[in-house]
Amino acid sequence: MHILGIRPELILYFYMAGCIAVLIYNIGYIFWDRRKGKRLEKQSLDMVDKILMQIQKMTEDGSLTEEGMSVLKRDLRKLERLRAFEYSLEKVKGRVSAEEYACYITGLRGVFLDLAFYYSRRDLIEKAYFASLIKKFGIDRGHAPYDGLMDFLVTLVIGPDVYARENALGALYSIGNQEAVLAAWEKMEDNGILHSVKLLADGLLGFCGDRHELAKLLFAHRAKFSGKLNLPVMQFIRFSDGGFQEEFLELLKKENEDKELRLEAVRYFRRYPYEPAREVLFNFLRYQEYIDWEYAAMAALALSSYPGIDTQECLKQGLSAANWYVRFNCAQSLIYGLKVPQLRLYDVYNGHDRYAREILKYVSELQEIEDQQIDLEEIHV
Repeated sequence: MHILGIRPELILYFYMAGCIAVLIYNIGYIFWDRRKGKRLEKQSLDMVDKILMQIQKMTEDGSLTEEGMSVLKRDLRKLERLRAFEYSLEKVKGRVSAEEYACYITGLRGVFLDLAFYYSRRDLIEKAYFASLIKKFGIDRGHAPYDGLMDFLVTLVIGPDVYARENALGALYSIGNQEAVLAAWEKMEDNGILHSVKLLADGLLGFCGDRHELAKLLFAHRAKFSGKLNLPVMQFIRFSDGGFQEEFLELLKKENEDKELRLEAVRYFRRYPYEPAREVLFNFLRYQEYIDWEYAAMAALALSSYPGIDTQECLKQGLSAANWYVRFNCAQSLIYGLKVPQLRLYDVYNGHDRYAREILKYVSELQEIEDQQIDLEEIHV
């Protein structure tokens, strides 16, 4: 039976021809890729000798020669040569001293500054790759004045591609210039850029300059930023700096402040105990029926860093909360955090609140299971 006047065997022949064409293409691509790899390896080996000669000359003259810089500026405009240069530097690093390598990288600053203007007009993927090399080589690291290389990276931050933006931010953090990071933050805010909060916070932790000064600078400009940008700044501070207790307490007390920012402040006071924050955390638990349950749940965990009879009593009251997570966190803080002995919890175990008794028993059993697992691991070791 013919379909639309076409014989079935013709359809089969077309299908077989398509399969053969795909197979030929794949085989051709494999050979082409292998040849390209060999060419890249050969170029890389040639560059290694040139770089070693440049480093030797730098050791004698004290700086990279103008001729050497001009050759690099011309060669590295080709993406293939730039890739070969990347592999060459990796090999050179193991063949020279740390001081010689660092001196050579410092000398490359002028080369990359010139290349930044050139790559700013290239495809997005080439821009992203160039930005990744700035971070990888540590180009411009510790350079105080704001320059064209940082301007190139800041411009890349507000582009549409997440990969390019992440590479640019990583390069800015590796340079360690506070003003450049602030400029990137302001650009993201002005252009409504939505980037991953976790990526932003993790990236800031890789900042190679003075983290405390960067934290002060970004937090001082928090009024300019939305919660999506302030949250990673606060997370960065929580993981790196304990000198913001007063500022975070003031933020925590503001009831009209963004919820996520206030919760982050609670987490901060768990990591960095601050006595004036104790009463505020108590109130989150005491009045948990009238506020969002997440405040009470986070406050219950934070109170594990505030030992005392008053803390124990407050957490015991929290065991009667209507929300399961609040009860669970209170039990965790009593047993795991404060390590309150069962004798001091006698009134709860023998009280009338069945839910309080059950949550304490549940967390106690979890602790016993974990202790048994630790004992078994020590036996096997």
